[in-house]
Amino acid sequence: MELKKKYLLRDRVVRAITKNGKFRVAVVKSTDTTRMAMENHQLGGLTAYLLARALSGVALLSSFLKGEERIVLQFDGTGPVRMIYVEALQVGEIRGFAKNAEGVVDAASEVKVLTDALSVGFLKVSKYLYNKFEPATGIVELHKSDITTDIAYYLTQSEQIPSAITLDVLMSDYDKVQESGGLLIQAMPGATEREIEQIEEAILKLGPIAKLLNEGLAPEEILEMVMPFEYDIVNTSPIDFFCRCSLERFKEIITTLGINEVRDMKETGQNELICQYCSKKYYLEQSDFDEIITTLKAREN
Repeated sequence: MELKKKYLLRDRVVRAITKNGKFRVAVVKSTDTTRMAMENHQLGGLTAYLLARALSGVALLSSFLKGEERIVLQFDGTGPVRMIYVEALQVGEIRGFAKNAEGVVDAASEVKVLTDALSVGFLKVSKYLYNKFEPATGIVELHKSDITTDIAYYLTQSEQIPSAITLDVLMSDYDKVQESGGLLIQAMPGATEREIEQIEEAILKLGPIAKLLNEGLAPEEILEMVMPFEYDIVNTSPIDFFCRCSLERFKEIITTLGINEVRDMKETGQNELICQYCSKKYYLEQSDFDEIITTLKAREN
């Protein structure tokens, strides 16, 4: 029973399809994943809230991909929150970060309403699919700059898939993520207007997903509450905040610089490397610089 309880509390995406084949649905619990992102980047308040929504959104969208196919969402705005970047693989690896405008520590103090945080801008969606040399990319204007509506707008405008999405975050009194999750339902060809209305009505009755998660409900139970039609669960995928950064990867990137630039880094002690995705720090030793310089010399010959 203890193992089952631990599983029910684990972050994961549950994906299902209705027995009539007219709707596909995904429910995500992303609480620990978003908490890890907040801790990695030392975020709180409004910026943390928006990043948490985006992480839930990218987890839902990635659940409809295959294997190690990858999707990236980049929200670029002109408000006190300048960028939200998230990416996910279908296998459950998720990472992301947020950037405030220069000098902005607390974005909430700079705005009156949520939509002012990102303000005017664009959402860029890139899918890295099997057997495709270039990513499939779509760009739309931020519709409401609240993450949720922007993703829904992208799906309708760019992919032309009727979609209902809700992303919810419950923040604690200390500006920390208490619960985070979301729901995505997409209508397939053949879905009638009345059936779509039934789905919309069911989502309205459902209430805030983060509140349901906080009450102890599992994604499967939320799925059962919201779906007015019979369905089959296709799969359940655990998700985690995961970054593939490493010292070796950083060294590969540095070898793209000029040899004089690398020598300058060595001489001035610029040996600290920080991953923008997870904030992990790496340090180059003198031997690492020597190895990189040797590699660059070999390329020149």
